[in-house]
Amino acid sequence: MLLIFMVTVYSIGVEIKDRTAREWLRMSNNSIYIALAGKLLPHTVVFFIMGIFYNVYLYGFLHSLHSGIFPMIFATLCLVLASQCCGIVMIGTLPTLRLGLSFASLWGVISFSISGFSFPVMAMNPVLQALSNLFPLRHYFLIYVDQALNGYSMAYSWSNYMALLIFMLLPFFVVHRLKEALIYYKYVP
Repeated sequence: MLLIFMVTVYSIGVEIKDRTAREWLRMSNNSIYIALAGKLLPHTVVFFIMGIFYNVYLYGFLHSLHSGIFPMIFATLCLVLASQCCGIVMIGTLPTLRLGLSFASLWGVISFSISGFSFPVMAMNPVLQALSNLFPLRHYFLIYVDQALNGYSMAYSWSNYMALLIFMLLPFFVVHRLKEALIYYKYVP
């Protein structure tokens, strides 16, 4: 997830830095949606294929899965898409490569600690428990626990899938700001 944040922010931010953003938009008929889809779809495919390989190795060869492999593959796809959308929000909010990458790395590193990997969320301060929901990794982790470890069906994790869907919808709030940055922002080293 951290790498997805960073690659997404970098691939968009480098267009601004190298002053190729206007050309990128021109090739997509000035549609920011087509431009983002064209830019991020190959990344989505690569990250999803990597996720499939990890899932097949972890759940196919190591046999550590108590539910079907397809729900975990679907959860991986949702994590990839949610992470890319968060990357769009990061570069859309701070449309310089330096600040966007700093935001992505900070958010990604904090997510490992606050998502429950290093310390249980239930034992955290209630404020931090609430803040843990702002990270896509937390919801993927809860899906993993419910389905892979406990063997529950996907219906038990519906709220986490909905949270990942909400993360996928976040770019719609910053996409026009990002387009303005692509057109008008002048990078100063």
